[in-house]
Amino acid sequence: MKYALIGNPVSKSISPELHKLLYKELDIKDCFLEKIQLTERELDSFFEDVITSYNGLNVTIPFKNEVIGYLDKLDTESSILKNVNCIAIKEGVLKGYNTDKYGFDMLCSRNEIVVKNKKCMVLGAGSSAKTIIKSLIDSEAREIIIKNKSEKNALEVIEFAKKLGFDNIALFGKQQSTCELVINTTPLGMYSMEDKDNFFDITINENTDLIDLVYISKSTLFLNRFETNGKKVNGLDMLIFQALKSIEIWNETTYNVNSKIDSIIKQLEKILC
Repeated sequence: MKYALIGNPVSKSISPELHKLLYKELDIKDCFLEKIQLTERELDSFFEDVITSYNGLNVTIPFKNEVIGYLDKLDTESSILKNVNCIAIKEGVLKGYNTDKYGFDMLCSRNEIVVKNKKCMVLGAGSSAKTIIKSLIDSEAREIIIKNKSEKNALEVIEFAKKLGFDNIALFGKQQSTCELVINTTPLGMYSMEDKDNFFDITINENTDLIDLVYISKSTLFLNRFETNGKKVNGLDMLIFQALKSIEIWNETTYNVNSKIDSIIKQLEKILC
């Protein structure tokens, strides 16, 4: 079975190594995932041959929305989010899924991060921010604040939340009161360890929980910025669980890896180091 991760850039992605680990732990034979960097102009030609070339795809930035036009079906979550990161290819039919939300939900569960009734801040306003906002709403967050460099994009994700029936959401302001949970959904810190524009210039309280979707280190640029008695969690758990859900979708089954997660994380951390 042959799979691929498509996006731009993909050079630093550890998805092939992660999938190899998961195939080993799940005793799945003869499976392989490769990285393919594409430009937007190359999407048409790539999808012309995708049915005969691959059994499934993972999709990363910047194509999580763009690929929808090439699909035959969407699952409920990806239809709401307009955001696909997993594609199943079966009998000539391409169906899109969003497994990122599942990954984030599992990250919160595994790290005992409670969202219900909390004031939350989301840094960023891209496709990942929408996914996190949907998760926060489903988990009954009390309030959501959006901080983003582009106010236009921030207003778009606020409108997205309101269409889901959640009105207690607003733009970040300089006199903003502190939040109990802050999630960085931007790639800041993934490729550069410098916050040139002081984007992370926010105020937290002594017990604020911090989540950074960047997974390359336990000590990310965002997490290093603050001292807190709350939890500090990077995006590695989310990466693992979204990949696991993709494999479950492709194989039309479920797997229990709870007893193996710590081992998988340790092996991935060695790769990252």
